[in-house]
Amino acid sequence: MTAMVNSYVPLWCKSNYSFLEGASHPDELIEEAHRFGLRALALTDRDGVYGMVRAHVKARELGIQLIVGSEVTGSTVVLLAMNRGGYANLCRLISKGRLRSQKGSSQVRWDEICTHAEGLIALWGGARSLLLGVPHPDAVSNDLRDAFGDRLYALLSRHREAEDARMERLLRDRAERYTIPTLAGMEVLYHTPARSQLHDVLTCIRHGVTL
Repeated sequence: MTAMVNSYVPLWCKSNYSFLEGASHPDELIEEAHRFGLRALALTDRDGVYGMVRAHVKARELGIQLIVGSEVTGSTVVLLAMNRGGYANLCRLISKGRLRSQKGSSQVRWDEICTHAEGLIALWGGARSLLLGVPHPDAVSNDLRDAFGDRLYALLSRHREAEDARMERLLRDRAERYTIPTLAGMEVLYHTPARSQLHDVLTCIRHGVTL
């Protein structure tokens, strides 16, 4: 059991730097990963790497390997940096998306992601079934496979929602069709169940509804 726990790596984690989404500080996510005996964690805040300094300081203190990443919207995909070149490409994509958009939003095109694919791993899918909602999935899938090669994965996630089983089946079928390997991962939005109520409040504010 210990070996299984130690081999798991959360690859889709958002901190409170994902405004109105994450309900925990970056260092809290690192501390909780360490408490569970995890060896690594990917911080993938939406359209930014703002929390990396706090995460890096805590990860170095506790001996956790920090994977730098971001969930890039517009052409929503989770990107993980493999090296310094990948980090530079990730920052270029984030800058492109932010500079052309209004404050608080971002838009990055698929062709831009493909152009800046070097040094990056792409996780395509997740809770919003992104692999299923693309207007021209054949063209996009071929472009992504050409750009990322074996660094492209279909991301499967479960969130205890009624649609989970159906959407997962569709995502698996689509991934098999395009010969994209699958990877299981959860969208981590807080480090402890005690923050779930805070996350509910943040979600309501984001959607403009009452709790």
